[in-house]
Amino acid sequence: MSKFNLADRVVGYFSPKAGLERLYNRTLINKYQAALPANPHTKKRNPRSTSKANQLNKDAKSLRQRARHMDENTPLVTAILDEFCANVVGPNGIMIEPQPLDNDGNVHTEFARQINEWFELFSLKQNIDGELSRAETEWLACRTWLRDGEVFARYYMGHHSDITYPSGTPFGVQPFEPDYVPLNISEPERGVYEGIRRNKLGQIVSVLIQRDALGFEFSEVEARFVAHLKFTRRFHQNRGVTLLHSVLDLISDVEDYDQSERISAQIASRFAYFIKRDSSGDANDDFDRGGDIFLGMGNSFELAPGEDAGVVESNRREAMSSPFRDSQMRLAASGSGVNCSSVTRHYTGSYSAQRQELIDSFARYRILQRKFVTSWTRPQYRHALEMAILSGQLKVPKDVNSDSLLNAIYQAPVMPWIDPAKEMIGIEKGTRLGLQSLSHFQRERNFNPVSVRREIKAERKAMNDDAIVSVADPAHNIVAKIQHGADGNKPAGQSKNREAKNAEDE
Repeated sequence: MSKFNLADRVVGYFSPKAGLERLYNRTLINKYQAALPANPHTKKRNPRSTSKANQLNKDAKSLRQRARHMDENTPLVTAILDEFCANVVGPNGIMIEPQPLDNDGNVHTEFARQINEWFELFSLKQNIDGELSRAETEWLACRTWLRDGEVFARYYMGHHSDITYPSGTPFGVQPFEPDYVPLNISEPERGVYEGIRRNKLGQIVSVLIQRDALGFEFSEVEARFVAHLKFTRRFHQNRGVTLLHSVLDLISDVEDYDQSERISAQIASRFAYFIKRDSSGDANDDFDRGGDIFLGMGNSFELAPGEDAGVVESNRREAMSSPFRDSQMRLAASGSGVNCSSVTRHYTGSYSAQRQELIDSFARYRILQRKFVTSWTRPQYRHALEMAILSGQLKVPKDVNSDSLLNAIYQAPVMPWIDPAKEMIGIEKGTRLGLQSLSHFQRERNFNPVSVRREIKAERKAMNDDAIVSVADPAHNIVAKIQHGADGNKPAGQSKNREAKNAEDE
């Protein structure tokens, strides 16, 4: 802290207030103004976060309940969560392409085909209750994860007399919301914090899962049988926090503003009429207006002498309401990381502007996709495949490398096309130059390359058997260019080469 120097003491001797101001101003020079308790210009207090890295998240429950309320009652939040789910997991879930290798390091296509056929059937009833498929479970899990901040799932594997699996594979997933893992149970002496038990290194040992509806009975399940997908902003965060934590107040203000606008519009759409009487006339006239006065198209009514009729209407004009609301919604979309145009269904700008917006938003989507695949889809696929092999549903060939049995490619939804023609030209040039393979682009469109090749092969064979010539088969185009010229005859160069060859033979 700065001290009084000689000049301060001299000034303070004659004016103590001026001496203190000199000391205070010199202190500001030596410090960041943003680090001061208050702004030195406006005297407004600078709020600071008091949370610690390993502090229990006591506000997670209230934020979660508030986000759920907005999801149920606020269209903007519903649209944001739907847009996230559509771009993180997609309508068909995360696409998984098995990649087992043989002893030479190449993909064992036959065993990969067997795994793919088994997994398609298993995905129809992956959930232990048999009601939801894998795609539906991943959609709801992603929505719960982003809205509540976390989602849990319990793994059931192996044969047991009390468990009936919906599929032939002895593996099932039981997803559940974070309410079933208590936030209010913490026993530091046992390493239990907010329903999760950890060892001294911070590794999860077990999870307390609620068994009854009242929350008095719990089961402590080992961590290897539980999936915990959480959204965090800091290290050592024990439980997740909703993705909307920083925009809840903003969305609430936008909702209040919309409500005010709707009420104002309703008031403005109504009007009342009045009859103005001349004060100098006789107020007790016996003029009969014929009962009630009805307002409508072309209606008229008669007034007594000295009376005048008028309408009470709203003169409210708010030309800036729409731009202000759009700017606030863009701010809310930016804070949550979603594509604003897709949420509001308001598309403006050129092709380059819309594509840049997609690129910016999909950078966030890819981060969420990787987290979802790593913590949710990948371990479930590997557990299910292991149980399918152990139960005898899949027979591993002898020439398959055992270390690569669980290898797979996980493909999440990719950035949609704005102009398909331009995108297809880019794909064609990329494959011709060898920048990326055709299978890579097929995976980006959520197509299984093996299934696509099998389908194309069967289609072309059937068309050739039926003597159908289609431009969809490049072989027809290549043969036409080689054998025939523009006029239907053989190319001149080809005829000359053949004539020269015949002359040499003679």
